[in-house]
Amino acid sequence: MPVPPMHIPSAASTAAFVVIVAAVVGMLVLATARAGRRLGEPPVQVRRWTLATALGAAFWLAVTGLVSASGVLAADTLPPRALFFFTASLFVALVFALTRPGARLAAGVPIAALVGFHAFRLPLELVLHSWYRQSTLPIQMTYEACNLDILTGIGAVVAGLWLWRRGPSRPVVWAFNLVGTALLINVATLAVLSSPVPFRQFLADPPVLLAFHFPYGWIVPFCVAPALAGHVVVFRWLARRPA
Repeated sequence: MPVPPMHIPSAASTAAFVVIVAAVVGMLVLATARAGRRLGEPPVQVRRWTLATALGAAFWLAVTGLVSASGVLAADTLPPRALFFFTASLFVALVFALTRPGARLAAGVPIAALVGFHAFRLPLELVLHSWYRQSTLPIQMTYEACNLDILTGIGAVVAGLWLWRRGPSRPVVWAFNLVGTALLINVATLAVLSSPVPFRQFLADPPVLLAFHFPYGWIVPFCVAPALAGHVVVFRWLARRPA
């Protein structure tokens, strides 16, 4: 299916999006360093983990950015190449969360911070709403219709502060993580079914074309995928603590 042109949003909203991506990467690097210190790792090991995380994130930023900018995803192939981009991004996030890097975060980062990390989804949803107003995205990708992921961002702020002040609470963490995961699955499904794929369900224009343009394609590997990884790490934190 040919990819139609996308209405490029304003420079201000684009800059806000890039700042959110940078914040997600920064929080990941800082959390990696914090985990090592709380776990009592030698300073040299903490620096190695932190540097490896920063270099890995920079490499993934470059690779995914080049893929989006190159136009290769717009090729009219079956299955669409954008689906591979989406799948690969989620796969990398799951590998990170389910292996030792994710285990270090689950063991070494306070649960208030692990939950509070998801607060980035609040400003992200405001940016998405702005893009809808600018005719870049369809209405179903905003809180005016089917996408309620803004509640996860708000919940991350509220639950994160509650956990920071009151201490760990399994019921609070379970409630936040289950709702947040469900809302993430919902918005990811909406995005796929609104994009120019053969099985597209939301036919009203404009389609979701962010993955085909730089820097907007970063929304998959550096917003959707980190949100998924964040929920998996919180589940790992829950698995470490007795009921």
